[in-house]
Amino acid sequence: MCDDALPVAVSNGSLGYGPRMMLDILGKYWALVAASVLGTAILLFVLFRLYEDSGRGRLQGRVTELRVRERKAKKARKAVSKAAARLDRLRARADSIKPRHGQEASEALEDARALQKIADDQVLVVRNHVRKIILEEYPPKRHAAMRARYLQQDEADQKPFAMEA
Repeated sequence: MCDDALPVAVSNGSLGYGPRMMLDILGKYWALVAASVLGTAILLFVLFRLYEDSGRGRLQGRVTELRVRERKAKKARKAVSKAAARLDRLRARADSIKPRHGQEASEALEDARALQKIADDQVLVVRNHVRKIILEEYPPKRHAAMRARYLQQDEADQKPFAMEA
């Protein structure tokens, strides 16, 4: 019998096995170790898919996508305001700039407005998906609270009053 096969004292006081014993065990049961690693990976994947396909997982995924789309729409609104401000500045100095610059600025504003419309439409689509998941997966008594929680209105709508006509 080999000295490495016998239990040896480990530094923390417990008994352990030597490195040769571990290699012998792995050499003898390598298929079992590989199958258990593969089985664990498959189990984790199945659990992840079960969560993603559940009502809560679907809702969480869509809410995350909604937040991303809302941020993109906010950036698009800022781009429109910047393009409009640049066009106004150029129109104020129309007599001292090349007409080409004014034309480029107006085209940039049109492009920014088109991108804003696309971003706002994407937000509406994802909001409808979230609304649909809430209606399909949760009881009616929770619908109002969940819509209030996940489908918050825009920041402009949350102000108590506006100075616009």
